[in-house]
Amino acid sequence: MRRLTVLGAFAVTVLMAGPANAGVWKRLHRPLHIPRIAAGASCPTTPPSGQLPSTFGVAAFGRGPVYPGFFGGTEAIVRFFYPPPSGSALEGSTWSGQKVPWMRAPRFRGPVLIRGRQLDGPYHLRFGLDLVPPTELRITRWGTSAGAPRWGFRASTTRLRAPGCYAYQIDGPTFSRVIVFQAALYTADRTRPG
Repeated sequence: MRRLTVLGAFAVTVLMAGPANAGVWKRLHRPLHIPRIAAGASCPTTPPSGQLPSTFGVAAFGRGPVYPGFFGGTEAIVRFFYPPPSGSALEGSTWSGQKVPWMRAPRFRGPVLIRGRQLDGPYHLRFGLDLVPPTELRITRWGTSAGAPRWGFRASTTRLRAPGCYAYQIDGPTFSRVIVFQAALYTADRTRPG
């Protein structure tokens, strides 16, 4: 019986990762409902809504069950260099960016689609480390952390071309959330983040 359970779990994982899963992404690919604001307007960033497990070292933003990991303490902010620094993993790309990991609460185990765009300008967000990064992040499998074993974790990089006010749209099978954040350039006197 245990062997059948393991084989069944493997089959589900293969289906989630393969072409048969195209229908899942089509259902999650809802229209973006990210607002627009005037250039120069104050960015209506999402306030913190609590604290994620201490092992993640970041506050929770939004209602979940999937959360971006902003390293700005209690601010929804992504700081980055532009153009990408020489010697960095992003060197040679017109898209710079910063690490923004994703966490999922224990109550959620399904797939999630993450996209986004600028509220006060023309740019869309991109994800990953490719020279020309994809416009969406698709998560079917989550890693775990010893400090929060029931929580899911996924490392990722948010890619940007300009500072401004941006939002992620996080779509799961039963929810759609928008998290607004400020993207800001590091100044010359700041050291490069780790």
